Amino acid sequence: MTIMPHRAPRFAALALAALLALASMLVSPRAQAADTFIVAVNDNDRPFGYVDERGELAGFNVDIARALCRALAAECRLVPTRFPDFVPGVADGRFDFAVANLLRTPERERVVDFTSRLWRSSSSFMGRPGAVRDLKPASLAGKTIGVQKGGVQERWLTETLGPQVRIEGYDSIADRNAALLAGTVDLALGSTVGNFVFLNSPDGAWFEIIGDPMFDQGLGGDVAIPVAKGREALRQRLNAALAAILSDGTFSQINVKYFPISVY
Repeated sequence: MTIMPHRAPRFAALALAALLALASMLVSPRAQAADTFIVAVNDNDRPFGYVDERGELAGFNVDIARALCRALAAECRLVPTRFPDFVPGVADGRFDFAVANLLRTPERERVVDFTSRLWRSSSSFMGRPGAVRDLKPASLAGKTIGVQKGGVQERWLTETLGPQVRIEGYDSIADRNAALLAGTVDLALGSTVGNFVFLNSPDGAWFEIIGDPMFDQGLGGDVAIPVAKGREALRQRLNAALAAILSDGTFSQINVKYFPISVY
């Protein structure tokens, strides 16, 4: 069939419009709602997440979250969140993902999926010199130990020492450290990196790490980013973004800003 010459421009215009619409869907991710992410972070766990003197979110996790969003070419809204709400909030869709100090554990993997490693963690006790002779159950019996609510350390203490010790849970690491400083608790149990940060502060000069860092029974391992079950495409994009900031030096620049050693 021969197309009449005067109709050709009309067909060409329609074809061009269709091609432009398809191209916009394929090459302009910012135009898609899925590329605006709600990201949960902490704001009460210095130096991982806190509010600075200008009233703005800052910290290692906050900077990592922003770097990942740039690598994703996505708009992100960072939402300060209590530690116990990170995993449930991701699982029920309130947050697209969370950049927090969340160990990948079998219990959490039943609820959410995780990206590749963000950093490596272990746990350690912290207290005043001479607070306990050693970390055997007999020495810890009767002691009050501060932990962050919802953390693996709280679960481990409950399962391992149970009624032999008094476990005090706090909403934030800052509150736990304040309790240690005030003498409300005898010991604090938390991430080794976080404890070292406190020990290097003026308040931390009165305390020390007690015993060796612990890695077994879920107290150490990979800290990673949780995403909801069924969002494999997002998990893979986050893995690619994490690989990008590791390879281009962004992760290292953020690391040395907050820690004297590599946490990766």
